[in-house]
Amino acid sequence: MKKIVLGLLLLIVPLFINANDLIIKTTPFGVNQTISKIENALKKYKGINIFTIIDHQAGAKKAGLKLNEEKVIIFGNPKLGTLLMLKDPKAGLDLPLKILVYKDNNQKTKIVYRDPQKWKKGFDLEGCKLINKMVKVLNEVTIEVSK
Repeated sequence: MKKIVLGLLLLIVPLFINANDLIIKTTPFGVNQTISKIENALKKYKGINIFTIIDHQAGAKKAGLKLNEEKVIIFGNPKLGTLLMLKDPKAGLDLPLKILVYKDNNQKTKIVYRDPQKWKKGFDLEGCKLINKMVKVLNEVTIEVSK
């Protein structure tokens, strides 16, 4: 019994540790419209590339499973990202940037992303001003598409 409880704790605790760096916002728009709005909002920023959009619902369907609408847009500025990775290569674990858009079980559309401010301690990026630029872009874009 102790082994089962310990095993469950080892599975659950990392979820709580990582969940505290998530920023979650609600938008009145659907998933597809929100993704389109994010794409348009990102075009305003010089040097940002949209690398891909992953459709988790489509992947689940191919596997014979049902999943609410859920997409991830992956984007970034290769120049700025490279500068971060030169400071600490482990930053490449969270680069490029990602925003998750999904319908929750109450049919509300959520926008979720990791707070880059938390990278300062997780990676060797204390005092790195590039992080502030990332935070600004993520915040501006997600506020804009939430209206």
